Amino acid sequence: MTDKIPASEIPASYISWKRIEEAQLNVIREALRLRYKKDSKLVSEYVGYVKNLRQSDDPEEYIKSKAIMLFPNEEAYNRKMGRYRKWYQSKKDLLASIENLYSLFYTISKEERPMAEEISKTIEELIADEIEI
Repeated sequence: MTDKIPASEIPASYISWKRIEEAQLNVIREALRLRYKKDSKLVSEYVGYVKNLRQSDDPEEYIKSKAIMLFPNEEAYNRKMGRYRKWYQSKKDLLASIENLYSLFYTISKEERPMAEEISKTIEELIADEIEI
């Protein structure tokens, strides 16, 4: 259903760990197609990412926490993507696969990360609970 929709337009609720895994595998495929060696830093890192995802106890929760860690805010996303665009500007398909992967993570991050208001409310609830004890 969402295969032809740009990653940035897919609601986070439609992004499963399998979609993230496939995006990671696409980065590896594209790197190998460009003749990156199997033991290159890029290939090794993304193979490690796939292994970590597959070995996690709860892959759905894993991608949510990874997304929040990668992109706690829009500035972090823009900074990371700026670096990738500079590094891979001459490797359009590889860059596109990386942009797709991180766009998926960023979409999850925007929906899943706790907002300041939510955090403040939780802190107040915790403090109120402590006082009642």
